[in-house]
Amino acid sequence: MAGLTFLFSAALWGLPLAGLPVLLHLLFRRKSPVMQFSTIRFIKASVQHTAARKRVRRWLLLACRAILLALLIAAVAQPAKILATGWTKSGNAAIAAVVVDTSYSMQLQEKRQPLLASADAMVRDLLGDQLREAKVALFRSPPPESGHPEQLRRASEILSQWTPLAPQGNPRPLVDRVAAAVDLLDREHADDKWLVVFSDFQKREFPSQMPQSKSGRMVLIDLHAERPRSAGIAKVAIEPAQPTPGIGSEAVVDVVGEPNTTRPVTVTVSNTAGAKLLDSGVQVANLDAAGRARLRFPVRLPAQRWMLLTATLQGEDDMSWDNTRSQLIETPPRQIVSFLGNPAPGTMQRAVWLALDPAEGSRPEGWSLQVRQANDVAPDANVAVLIADEWPDDARTARLLAFARGGGTIIWFIRPGLEETWAALPANRRAALAQMLPSEPVRSTVAPVSAVSVAAPQEPLLAGFADDRFQIHSIVVRRLVPFIGDPAATLLLNSFPQDPKPGVRPHGLLYRRAVGAGTVFTFATLPDRQFTNLPLHPLFLPLLVRMAQRPPARGDAQNIELGQPLVLSGRQFEGLSALTVQGPQGDLTAVNAVRENGSPSFAAGPAQTPGLYTWLKPSGSEPLAITNVQLPAAESELFFSPAQTLIPPADNVIVARSVAELQSHVASLGEPEPHWTLPIAIVLLLLCLEALMASMSKLWRPIGLGAWLPRMRGQSPRSMS
Repeated sequence: MAGLTFLFSAALWGLPLAGLPVLLHLLFRRKSPVMQFSTIRFIKASVQHTAARKRVRRWLLLACRAILLALLIAAVAQPAKILATGWTKSGNAAIAAVVVDTSYSMQLQEKRQPLLASADAMVRDLLGDQLREAKVALFRSPPPESGHPEQLRRASEILSQWTPLAPQGNPRPLVDRVAAAVDLLDREHADDKWLVVFSDFQKREFPSQMPQSKSGRMVLIDLHAERPRSAGIAKVAIEPAQPTPGIGSEAVVDVVGEPNTTRPVTVTVSNTAGAKLLDSGVQVANLDAAGRARLRFPVRLPAQRWMLLTATLQGEDDMSWDNTRSQLIETPPRQIVSFLGNPAPGTMQRAVWLALDPAEGSRPEGWSLQVRQANDVAPDANVAVLIADEWPDDARTARLLAFARGGGTIIWFIRPGLEETWAALPANRRAALAQMLPSEPVRSTVAPVSAVSVAAPQEPLLAGFADDRFQIHSIVVRRLVPFIGDPAATLLLNSFPQDPKPGVRPHGLLYRRAVGAGTVFTFATLPDRQFTNLPLHPLFLPLLVRMAQRPPARGDAQNIELGQPLVLSGRQFEGLSALTVQGPQGDLTAVNAVRENGSPSFAAGPAQTPGLYTWLKPSGSEPLAITNVQLPAAESELFFSPAQTLIPPADNVIVARSVAELQSHVASLGEPEPHWTLPIAIVLLLLCLEALMASMSKLWRPIGLGAWLPRMRGQSPRSMS
């Protein structure tokens, strides 16, 4: 506990000298001489009153002098405040919470040693030395299993069971673990409480300030490198998310590292067994002032169901684990498309048919769509394509709605002008159609349109289509059906009038709406030259193919990060009661199905090891799905927050960069801190007060009432005599 001491305590023996003014006053006090004088009552009263006032002033002056001497003697003794006597006081209960950052950013090499190894040595030193008499709770980056929170144990017990710290996936910021440690300390009763945090204080780990314990002391060991010489792959992805073999795609690679530097990058495609299928060559990443760069590699994927897209940094740096990153790609499974129309040559429907099936039935290897002409949706169909010259009748509307609700995809084109007949439809048909359309169509005079833009830049379906090679602004729309905006529908493509006039607003060209478990895409025009040039545009084929493919969210290829749960769910696993998960090391785990929202779900717990996890039927070896577990991408971003900025400055907070600096700070806690300011201020105040009182004899000189009477009457005393 904080206390007060004196650096020169022998001077305190002089405190009795503070009574010297009183002693001198008593020894040399003089009595007023008695003089005979005539009996004048008013003069006698004035003398008595003046004597009493002088007596009060004299005793106040004596008190000031005595206090002044006492404070001068105390100042000579040098008062000082002791903040602490060490880590823990002998014989008193002491507890400590030690929070260690075990995230992957702590793998950075500093002086040829990972930061995590330095933290490991420092924690063991503290447990064996400064905290050896304390009870300690050890907090690592990942939270413990539910129902097993950290407990206080003897430091010797922790050391006897010590295993070297290893990097771990951390799904939550470290500041949350610090908050848990503070909560534990605040709930416990002890004379000494310590909170010690070992971290590189990466910004993502501390998005906000740390909580401060209500009692006890806090030590922050800041281990981050002043200038980390490292770069890493923060992201690798394929655009589009579901590429079609044989059709050009792009590999997108994000690189982070030291600002204003360059690093060569390569991209390869391999199968799950590791055999290389494609090599893109080398590109150079020029990191900007923020330490970021993005590269795009053109790739043409082969016809393989499962592929690994891998980006690799060339060269060595101080953190090697993030120099390679992969994404698992699944070639979209074949979708059966029911084409509800007649794609005869010369018809507007022909362009849609050729976009969905350019080989006209030959089904090249890797093509994901099998298109069938039909009058109604086939029972095994995944997609229905409809060109609506007229509103569907009640029966077809009901079948389309049931198909979408069951998980199917509908792509339909609406003839401009049908909005004029909307009000004449039966109410029940309007209600059913309204559940699939973006909204109810409205009557409106739509100006000719010549410009089209992407209305949802983050939409995966439109990834890459804003590129100049697709020339999306060259799409011309002459007429379309105007729809009122509805929160249930997402506007994907927008259209702008050729000659905009005041009050004329843009209209939507393409919408996406979720209906039950399925999706409905609505084109607000027909694929006919009378209405648009869209069928002849280079965007038309890849856009239709993407819409007809299985949504990425229902894919059997998953990409997650270490520490995230291994979960598999979907209608495609209906009828399966159990699956087997084969881990990266060949280990097998049986997982039973759990019903959620009518669909089976299989949960195998959080991933503990990076690599490929294969989901198998209990009696088979063919993969049903594969999960690719990667190391945490955000740990590559070596941007740090100074530890001292994460908590308000206080006497009980220590920030250190090394063990030696920490020991120096701890040793200084036992050194007294001089506190002379207050005594010296009081001494100066008393000196001023004494000088003032010494001069009060003139100020306190009494003035008789008679001296004022002539002035009140407007006469002088002389004139009154």
